[in-house]
Amino acid sequence: MAKAIPWHIMRKHKDSLGKLYKLFPDLKDQLAAMLNHRLMPMEFEAAWHELVNKYNLHNVNVMVNLWNERKTWVSAYWKDVFRGRMTSTQRSKSMNHVLKKGFVREWHDLHIFAQQVNNCIQTRRESEAAEATTSMGVMKPSTRYGFEAQILEHYTRAVYGVFRERQFHSTGFRIKTSPHNTTEFIVHHYNKSKEFAWSRHEFRVLADKAVGIFECECKLWEHTGLFCLHVIAVFEHLRLDETPRRYILKRYTKNAVTDPVFNRRDYKMTAQDGTSLEYRRTMLFNEAMKIVNKGMSSDHMFNVGMRAFKEVMIQPHPLQHLHLKYRRYMDQLLELVHDN
Repeated sequence: MAKAIPWHIMRKHKDSLGKLYKLFPDLKDQLAAMLNHRLMPMEFEAAWHELVNKYNLHNVNVMVNLWNERKTWVSAYWKDVFRGRMTSTQRSKSMNHVLKKGFVREWHDLHIFAQQVNNCIQTRRESEAAEATTSMGVMKPSTRYGFEAQILEHYTRAVYGVFRERQFHSTGFRIKTSPHNTTEFIVHHYNKSKEFAWSRHEFRVLADKAVGIFECECKLWEHTGLFCLHVIAVFEHLRLDETPRRYILKRYTKNAVTDPVFNRRDYKMTAQDGTSLEYRRTMLFNEAMKIVNKGMSSDHMFNVGMRAFKEVMIQPHPLQHLHLKYRRYMDQLLELVHDN
């Protein structure tokens, strides 16, 4: 059985929930906080009952339906299922969100829609170019812990960024050793929130350096393959030199793709005069924009500019003759095969 997406479930009941939100202004924030917290199943159920009792929603159909379907969409019941941080439709869903959030509105005409999609593409290209420039810099670990240097060495820049952010937040946790088991640690936040009484403030972490086992009852690693705040806090507490290799998943490493297809962007390409192709592209773009600006000054200059562009476009590609030669060669081979 596949996990339903909480956003889809809430959207399906949008009208009914909207009426409740008008009656109880704080309900929406309380419900969102409960769904977004990393709760265990018992905690979620306790939180749900507390919410229902607070607003007297026992016999409200939408709340009854959400409760009956809870095991199909609430993340607390899916902690043992590895999902690798994937969305239901992966990139298409993310780009759909980007388009709707910053560029496209439902009342836009078709020509405005096309223009906004182009603006979105241009914005993404600029963002990716900035990321590429940033990625050329050398990242250094924020601490001298051996396990952080190991993560930096093996994982991609983006995944290491997630780890580093969690490592920062892990400093807000304190650790107690279990009196019954030296490999068991109780990790708790130093500033316990009183806003949500149902939210767990202590997590039990099993950390056995000799055997190489590090497990937290929040099960974030089992669900995503990345360490949670509680395990990272224990790493620092133990001054761990490195994590066992089995915790380094290939899907997040720099060499995740073993047989990548050829991509010209993977190579530093230069022209015969030593200049980079990116430099040439920039020069051509700047000159083309000068023609565009000048072409807008009058009808005559517009026609001159269009003729200049068309003259460039009709020039044959230097490799076109090789392509034609290859096509003729393939046609001859097919004829031989057909004759035999």
